[in-house]
Amino acid sequence: MTTTENLGASTARAATWAFLSSTGARIVTLIGLTLLARLLAPKEFGLLAFAMAYIVYVETIGDLGSGTALIYWPDRREDAAQVTFIINLAAGVFWCVTTLLIAPFVADFFNAPQGTALVRALAFGFLIRYLGNTHDALTRKDLRFHARALPELAMATVKAVVALLFAWRGFGAWSLVWGHLAGLSASTIFFWIVTPWRPQWRFPRDLFKPMLSYGRGIIFVNILGAVQDQTDLAMIGRWLGLTALGLYQLAGKLPEATVMVIVRVASRVLLPAFSRVSASGEDPKEAYLSAARYIGAVTLPIVTGLAILARPFVLTLFGEQWIAAAPIVTALAILAGVRALGTHPGDVLKATGRVGTLARIEICRAIVIVIVVMIAARFSAVAVAASLAIVDGGAMVIALTLTARAIGVSFGELGRAYAPSVIAAAAMAVVLLAWQRFGPELPVAVSLAIAVLLGGITYLATVRLTDPPLLGTARRMLFARGFKQGPTGNSAEV
Repeated sequence: MTTTENLGASTARAATWAFLSSTGARIVTLIGLTLLARLLAPKEFGLLAFAMAYIVYVETIGDLGSGTALIYWPDRREDAAQVTFIINLAAGVFWCVTTLLIAPFVADFFNAPQGTALVRALAFGFLIRYLGNTHDALTRKDLRFHARALPELAMATVKAVVALLFAWRGFGAWSLVWGHLAGLSASTIFFWIVTPWRPQWRFPRDLFKPMLSYGRGIIFVNILGAVQDQTDLAMIGRWLGLTALGLYQLAGKLPEATVMVIVRVASRVLLPAFSRVSASGEDPKEAYLSAARYIGAVTLPIVTGLAILARPFVLTLFGEQWIAAAPIVTALAILAGVRALGTHPGDVLKATGRVGTLARIEICRAIVIVIVVMIAARFSAVAVAASLAIVDGGAMVIALTLTARAIGVSFGELGRAYAPSVIAAAAMAVVLLAWQRFGPELPVAVSLAIAVLLGGITYLATVRLTDPPLLGTARRMLFARGFKQGPTGNSAEV
C-alpha cells in the first residue's frame, strides 16, 4: 500500500474533525455576533476591527514562520518543537512591548485616537496566543484535529459569553476587547491540556538556522497574504470611517463563518497531507484533483446562497440597523468563493517546496490589490469588495495554471473536477432568484428558511444527476477507513 493510500483515511478523518470543530466554533461565534449586533452599534464594531487589522498584520511575521516550519520539518520532532516554542516566547514579549509603545500611531492612522487604549489592551493577546502556538502546530503536524476541537470551541464560547456580558453591562467596544482576550486565554490553556508536549530547558542551536531559513519564505508569503486580506479593512477604516468599517467587518462574518471556514480547514489538513505525499516521493496530482473536486462541491452552494440571499440573511441575523451591510455580504460572498477555489493550489506549492513560485504569484496579486483597494476605498465598501473579487479571480486563474503545470494536471482534468458543482450551483441560483421574484409575501425569516431548503434540495439533486458517485463517496471518505476516491469517480484517496 502506498503512502498516499495509508494517508487517505487519516486525512479524511482529520478533515472531518477539523471541519466539525471549526464549524462548531463559527456557529457559536455567529450566534454571539447575532446577539451583539443588537447591543452594539456598527461604529463600536469598527473600533475593534481596525485594531484587529493591525494585529493580523503583525501575526503574519510574529513567529518568523516557525509554526509552519514545525509542521513541515521531517525529523527531530521534539527539537523542532523546542525551537518553535523559544521563538514564539521571544516574539510574544517583543510584539506586546512594541504594540504598547506604538498604539497611538496605529490609532492615528485610522483617525481613531479613542482606540489607543483598545490597541494597548489587545497587545497582551500576543503573549497569550504565542504561548499556545507550538502546541497548535503540533496538533496540525500530527493530524490530531480531534484534539483541536476543544481549544477552538472553548475560544469561541468564552469569547462570545464574555463579550455579551460586558456589552449587556454597557461597556461598548471594550466588551469585544475583553471577549477577545478571554477567548485567546481559553484557547491557549486547552491547547496545553490536549497536547502532551512540554518545553524543556535546552537550546537546539543547530536547528534554528535551517528552520528560520524555511520560515523566511513562509513569512514572505504570509506578509503578502496579510496585505491582500487586510488592506481592505485598513483602507476602509482610513477613508470611509469606523461605521463603514463596522458594517464591512460584520458583513464579512457570514462568508467567514461558512465558506472561509471550509477553506481554512482544508488548508490545515491538506498542507501536512500534501507534505507527507511529497516527502514520500509520490505524485500529488491525484490528491490535488480530489481536493479540488470536494472543496468546489462544498463551497459553491454556500457562496451562491449567501450572494443571492444576503438581504434576508442580514435582516434575520443582525436586524434592521445593519441592512446597509447586505450588498457588502453579496460582494464578499463572491470574493470568498473565488478564494476558496484558489487556495489549495498554494498548499500544493508549499508542500512540494515551490514557495518561490507561490511568492511570485502573491507579489503580483498584492501589488494589484493595494492599488485597486486604495482607489475603491474612496467610493464605498461595496466597491472595495467587488474590486477584490475581480483581482482575486485573475490571481486564481494564474495560480491554478501554474500549479497544474508544476504537477502535470491538465485543464480538462481540472474542468471535470469542478464541473458538477458549478452546474449544480447554477441550477440552485435559478431556483433562488425565482423564489425571490415570484415567491409569496412571507415574514423574512420564514421566506429565508424556505429559500435555503429549496436551494439545498436543488443543489443536491443536480449533483446527484451530474456526478452520481460524489455524495456517496463523500460519506465513505469521511466515515470509512482506507477508502480511496479519485476525481473522476474511480478508486483513489485524498
